[in-house]
Amino acid sequence: MDEWWERRWLRRHAMVAPFGVFFATALLTYFVGQGQWRGPETWDMAATLVDLGAVLYAMAAVAIERGFRVMFWALDKRKEWREKMRAEAQAEGRAEGHAAGHAEGHAEGYAEAKREFDARLARLTRAAREQGITLDEPPPG
Repeated sequence: MDEWWERRWLRRHAMVAPFGVFFATALLTYFVGQGQWRGPETWDMAATLVDLGAVLYAMAAVAIERGFRVMFWALDKRKEWREKMRAEAQAEGRAEGHAAGHAEGHAEGYAEAKREFDARLARLTRAAREQGITLDEPPPG
């Protein structure tokens, strides 16, 4: 895509450069001539400023082009940074949710196992009493 942009930019620049040099030279002539039109004398002064006008136009064109590139580069980097931060936040949230779910599941499993153990112990205790076995003392042996 950069190649397409470069080709397109050079084409546009080649089409716009004469007009840009003309306006840069006209501005220079205006400032150097202190805003006064002196007829043919002004044209001669403009002719001597064309080289400087071309340099100023080229500097402005490069600054504008690079400015746009830097701006779009910064926007891309900002987008990448936001996506990275969002992904990290999602991963952190998933990890916290997993840990919380694991802890909750562990607590529920422990409580269920304790209820089953208590129910079995109660059945065994009742069965032992029905058969006359005391559980308070250790068996002889």
